[in-house]
Amino acid sequence: MALTSSNWKNKGGTAGRSCSCGTWKQHWINYSGHQWPKTCSVYDCGAEPTLGAHIFNAKETGEYIVPACDACNKRTEPFDLKDGISCVSANKKVTCEP
Repeated sequence: MALTSSNWKNKGGTAGRSCSCGTWKQHWINYSGHQWPKTCSVYDCGAEPTLGAHIFNAKETGEYIVPACDACNKRTEPFDLKDGISCVSANKKVTCEP
């Protein structure tokens, strides 16, 4: 099942969260099956991604991690994701800490 690419939002207050992968960037690498991309996951951004951003969508269940640049991670307005972006569950109970 594919996730929608439109109307995502950043999840605030996640800076203190951690997982056994060490970083959310490494979490995405470990569970996406892909190499870290050269550009941010946000549709209209071409910057280099520096972190794994926590995002959510009212049409989807749960929170997800995507590669993002610092500026897009601080967006407060909804945004779209580029086609083909892998969204990895931020739920540690189904990924790295079952």
